[in-house]
This record gives sequence, structure tokens and C-alpha cells, in this order.
Amino acid sequence: MGDVLRLPGVRSLFAANCLGRLPMGALGLLLILQTHEVTGSFASGGLVAASYTIALGVSNPALARWVDRSGQTVVLRCGAVVSSAAMAGYALLPGHPSVPVLMACAALAGAAQPPVGACMRSLWPQLAPDPDLRHAAYALEGVAMEAIYIAGPVLIVGAIGAWSLTAALLACSAAVLTGDLAFSLHPASRGWRSPGTAERHFAGALRAPGVQVLVVVLAFCGLAVGAVEVCVPATLEPDGQERLTGLMLGLWGLGSLLASVGVARAGAAADPPRRLTGLLAAWGVAHAALALAVGPLSLGGLLLLAGAAISPTLVYANAMLDHLAPEGTLTEAFTWTTAGLTAGVAIGAAIAGALAEGASPQLAFALLGAGGLLAAALVRAAAGGPLRAAVAV
Repeated sequence: MGDVLRLPGVRSLFAANCLGRLPMGALGLLLILQTHEVTGSFASGGLVAASYTIALGVSNPALARWVDRSGQTVVLRCGAVVSSAAMAGYALLPGHPSVPVLMACAALAGAAQPPVGACMRSLWPQLAPDPDLRHAAYALEGVAMEAIYIAGPVLIVGAIGAWSLTAALLACSAAVLTGDLAFSLHPASRGWRSPGTAERHFAGALRAPGVQVLVVVLAFCGLAVGAVEVCVPATLEPDGQERLTGLMLGLWGLGSLLASVGVARAGAAADPPRRLTGLLAAWGVAHAALALAVGPLSLGGLLLLAGAAISPTLVYANAMLDHLAPEGTLTEAFTWTTAGLTAGVAIGAAIAGALAEGASPQLAFALLGAGGLLAAALVRAAAGGPLRAAVAV
């Protein structure tokens, strides 16, 4: 990863990318907290946060398709201005605005937010043409994302938000505006054009069977993520240990971050579908094993192990898109896999809540955690067909 950061111009570009994505780890929680402060309702806060997330998930593939067809500059600059303005407007609304108004501001912020992460990934094949170096670049992305999801809540929600939620929301607005504009001004982003011309097709990147497979695979993986977010506090609550939820989730993220560092040294896979199959099986077994936890100590240890399966899986899945996405649709393809994972998280959280309340958190861990095993079976079945092109990595 050090070799990646020493490539010409990469450090400033990557720093701008990380700044633009920093609010991703904090904004949902801030929307819930600020809405609760204004309305007194956590349920309303959930609706506002959901409006942002749904709008982001729906709009990002469309914005990424625009990037693939016309370049990154216009989408990044226009989106940064509109999204940051919507965040600032939400923070500065006077009086006691209604929930629909808050939802509209949050939805606009999500709908306009540029896919700067996908833009960064689409630049790696040109910035790091060597396969092993590009693999290290994807691993660096994994480290950055884990750091963002740890640092965002600590720096923005914990530090700034403890003083003023309005100031924390304005900090998110400033980070999106500054990071995305700085990224768009970099010569690598300004001069980037899709290496091929995409065929006009309503399905875009999804017309490739390999991309479809990876979207479903990551949706299966997301089931376990949703289960963890719901069932960790549900497991701790009977013993009055729910205050340890943040620490437990931090250990989960730490496992993923450490694995990101390790996977960079493993190098690119000669047979990516086979490598991904093994990692998905590990994901499923490790997350299903959370059902065996009998206290905070064992739960923390199992979460650390389960987290170690996350980043390597995402690194190798993203690397496969370089060869699976139809010509001229790479940026869009990255947003679709993210959308698949997000959908899986939402479904997993809903099912886990019902299982935890109606049966037990352990049952939810076991059933939803095993989604990784279904994903592994799907990749193995598709290795000789839709995913065959990925062997060229």
C-alpha cells in the first residue's frame, strides 16, 4: 500500500477522496439525533435517516452512469454543491420544521451526493496498471473505509456533535463540498474518460451476468451485517451490558481493518472466483459462529474474527469488476455492488429484529450469518460461466 501511495499524484487524490467520504460514517446517526432534538421522536429520526439512505442508493448508479458517459468533473462538482447545500439547509432550518420537510432535505442530500468512492475505484486501473499494485490499491480502499466508519462517528458525532449537532452537520456539509471539489480538480479525475464507450442499454452495468452475480453475492453478505447491527445490542441487553455495543462493533471493524492490511500483502489472485468462494465461506462460518457467544468477552473475540472476513471479501469482489463490467460501465458497476450490500443490510436488519424479538438473537446470528455460505455456493456455481472472465485478473 505504501507503493500505491508513492505513485505520482495519488496521495493528494486519495486524501480528497477520503475527506469527501468522511461523513458516510456519521451522517445517518446525526440525522437521527438532530431530528429527535427537533421533534422529540426517534421514529421520525429513523424516517429521515432512511430518506437519505434510500435516495443515496437509488441515485448513485444513475450518477455513476453519467460519469461513465461524460467524465467525472460535472457530476462531482454539481453534486457536491447541491448535496452540501442540502445538508447545510437541514442543519439551519429555522423553528420546528415538520418531518416531511426534514425528510425532503435529507433525501436531496442523498440523491445529489456524488459517487466519489466509485470514481476513485474507476481510476485505479489507470493509476496502478500492474495487477498486484492495483490489488494493493483496493486493499488500501478497504483500510480507508474502515477508518472512515470508525473516525466519522468519533470525530464528527462524538467530538463536534457533543458540542453542537448543527455544527456537526455543517462539518459534514463542508467535508463533502471540499473533498469532492478537490477530487474533481485533480488532473487524474479531470482527464479521466471511460476506456470504452458504453452501449446504450437501460440495464447499464447490470446487463453483464457477472455483475448481477456479484450484486446478489454481496446482498447475501449484507444479511450478516444487518444481523450484527441488531443482534449485538440484543445479546448484551439481558445482562445490562448494552453500553458495550459500541466497543463490540469497534472490534468487528478492527478485525476488518487489520485484514485489509494483511490482504494487501497476499497479492492478486490467479483464480479470483476460487479465492472469493473461500473468503465467502469464511464470512458465513465466522458470522454464524456469533451465535455461540456466551458473554461480552467471547462475543468480542468472535466479532474480531468475523470482521477479518469482511475487507478481503470486498477487495477481491471489487477487483473482479475490472473484468466483468461491460465496456464503459465500470463506475456504475461499483455502485451496484454497493447497492446490493446495502439492500442486504436493510433486509438482514429487519429479519434479525423479528427473530431476536420472536425467538432469540442467537437464531438470527446463525441463520443470517450463514448468508455468506449461500454466496459462496453461488460464486462456485457461476465460476465457469458468468464469472469466468474474472480469471483473467
